[in-house]
Parts: sequence; structure tokens; C-alpha cells
Amino acid sequence: MGSGDGLQGQGVVITGANQGIGAAMARAFAGQGANLYLYDLRTDGIAKVAEEAAALGSATGVEAHHGPLDVTDPTAVERAMAGAEEALGALDVLVNCAGVFHASPILDYKLEDWERVMAVNVTGTMLCCQAALRRMLPAKSGRIVNLSSIAGRRGSKFVTAYAASKHAVLGITRCLAMETAGEGITVNAICPGYINTDMYETLLRDMGAMMGISDPEKFRGIMLKGAPVSRMVEPEEIAQVAVYLASPQARSMTGQGLTLDGGVVMQ
Repeated sequence: MGSGDGLQGQGVVITGANQGIGAAMARAFAGQGANLYLYDLRTDGIAKVAEEAAALGSATGVEAHHGPLDVTDPTAVERAMAGAEEALGALDVLVNCAGVFHASPILDYKLEDWERVMAVNVTGTMLCCQAALRRMLPAKSGRIVNLSSIAGRRGSKFVTAYAASKHAVLGITRCLAMETAGEGITVNAICPGYINTDMYETLLRDMGAMMGISDPEKFRGIMLKGAPVSRMVEPEEIAQVAVYLASPQARSMTGQGLTLDGGVVMQ
């Protein structure tokens, strides 16, 4: 990753790219001239995301490849990163967006639900970082951006596994940042707040029901009262921060968890 080159021609891997924040990441990086490999366990919309990304970067000849990936499978992750490196020529940037959410009162929390959240959000992040670093360390260059959450900054009712997993993502980010700081690599995280995505709509429905509020819009209003900005954060806002973190201008920023939540968590 040469200084001053921006993201033009960089090889960027995005997991969880089928929709929501991951899809917004694909569009944002393509708009900067980066070549993409988009992965997701669900692939029903990923071809369209890749097509949109390629169209956005058509002026600079952006390539947008896509494929299925279970981030909890170490063999599949290694194969995916190797395939991306081969297709793109290099793996310069990894954006870990793959994640799942589950809400339940603690006494009703099933072990299989806990394990699924931890497997995807924590183990999946670690495996993808590990496989990417196998390519970045020899090159002494690279950027990793992990997706945490404001749930990684504070506790909340009914989301024990999700909050624990997002705290863990921040821990992974800080440790890898320290380990790779002298190797031309940065590792940072973004902590979104109330995001306007399908996954968050599920959260509104499930958590609202647990609190006795059947109308998701009413529950949305209650939650937004705790946000000074008083609106949902758009996925594109998160994506633009990731673009900055991947840029040469952020080469001195590492080990950070940047919170974008309309002021819910201030520290």
C-alpha cells in the first residue's frame, strides 16, 4: 500500500457483504477505485451488490468478485483469502462485517444460540484476520477494519452473547494492532449505534417484544430518545469511516474503536 496512492487498485475483501453495512462498504470502496472480493454465507443478493459496486467504479475499471463463505470454517476462510489474493493481485484491506444477532432473556438463552453468536462474531473475525495477516505480514502492508458495536462499549438487556462478542472484537482489534504495529499494518474497529439495516429491524422487533412493546416503531422512538442526534445512523456513514481507516491518511491510527452512534456513548 503506497502512501499517497489512495485506494485506487487496492485489493479489498469484505465479509458479510450481502446486505446492510457490508453492501454499503462494497459501494464505498468501489467508489474509491478499489477492487473487491465480496463474501457472505448468504448469497441471495451478493451478485447484485457486486454489480452495483462494479458500476460505481466503472470509470476506473473496478473489479468486483463475489462468493460464499462461512467465516466459522477455518479451511473455507483460508481458501477464500487465497482466492481473493489471486483474483485481486494482493490483499491490501480486510473489512470484517460478517455478524449475527440474537436476543433472549438470560435464563432462556440456549447454548446453541450463544455458541452461534460467538462462532460468527468472535471466531469468524479472528479467523479472517489471521488468514489476511498471513498475506499482509510478508508484504509489510495492510489495513484491517473490524465491526464491533456500541454493544461492545456498554451492557444492555437481553443481548448477552452479542454484547460479549462485540467486546471481544474490540479486544481482538487492540491485540492485533499491538502485534502488527511495526509491520506497516493497522487494525481498527468501528462501533455503530442504531443502524438503519434489516438486522436492526429484527432487533427492534425482538427486543421490543421482550419489553412488552409490540410496535417496533414505538420502540424505535424510545431507543432514539437516548441518542442526542435523534436519528438512525445510515450504513453509508459507517462505510465512509472504513474507507478513511483503510486510507494512507490513517496510517498512524491503530488499535482504535471508533463509535458512530449519534452520541449515545460519549467517552
